[in-house]
Parts: sequence; C-alpha cells; structure tokens
Amino acid sequence: MRFLKSSVRLFWRINNRFLRFLFVGVLNTAVGYLFFIFFIWIGLHYGLALLFANVLGVAWNYKTTGVLVFESRSNTLIFKFFLVYVVVYFINFGELWLLDRSGFYEWVLNSHYLDFIQHLPLNTNKIGDVIGQTIVTLPNAVLSFFLLRLCVFGKKVEK
Repeated sequence: MRFLKSSVRLFWRINNRFLRFLFVGVLNTAVGYLFFIFFIWIGLHYGLALLFANVLGVAWNYKTTGVLVFESRSNTLIFKFFLVYVVVYFINFGELWLLDRSGFYEWVLNSHYLDFIQHLPLNTNKIGDVIGQTIVTLPNAVLSFFLLRLCVFGKKVEK
C-alpha cells in the first residue's frame, strides 16, 4: 500500500504531459494489448482483434488520459477522442497489414533465438500478429499523444 501511495504522489509531481501520458499509456496499452492477445488467442483475424481491443479500451482510456494527463474532466470531448482512436486504428491496421505481407514474421520466427515462442499457449498461426503489434505499439502511442493534444485536449477545456 505504501508503494502505491508513493507512486501516486510521484505521478502528480510530473509536470510534463508527455511523461504523464507515457505512464498512463503503459497501463492503457497493457490492458488493450492483453485484449488484443486474447482475441488473437481465440483465433480472430488481427483486424477484428484490434477492433475489439480498441472498442473495449476507449472509455477507460478517455477517462484516464483526460483526467490524469490533460487534467480535463469534461465528457464533451469523447466523440473527438473516439475519432482520434479511429484514425490510429486504421494506421495500426495498415501497419499490421504491411508487416503481414513483408515476410518479416517468417524471418523473426525462423530465428533460433525465438524457439521458445513455439511453446507458448498461442495459436501458432497468429504469433506473427502479436509480434507485429508489439513492434508498432510505441510509435502508435507517440502518434496518439500528439493527435490527442492537437485535436482533443489542445484547448483549455472546462474541468
């Protein structure tokens, strides 16, 4: 409990919005990524897995990002927030589509350093999609921050 309290105090001392976004983003990304892995694991196409993971995470992300990063409690911006995530979804989908067709997954999976992956409880035909999402997560987080700052929380909004 002491660790949690000190972590919260430390978080509120961070004055840089981008650093706050990264901290909150770790939690939001972990939740979304776990949803993505779950949907891949049950055999969904990466496009559907990505869609469902994004839909489930938008409301949570809106509140955590709005309140903890941009210090906004307004519920009037959720439509713009959702539109930013629609844009990021299509960019993410395109990245996964390109990686799927590039031969990169085969190259990575044929590496003897990753032999352990074959023993994970994942659909072995879908491991490439999980690797692809891992690769594009950080660049998409940076893109999300700038789009949210520019299009959603850029102007001072009512708290």
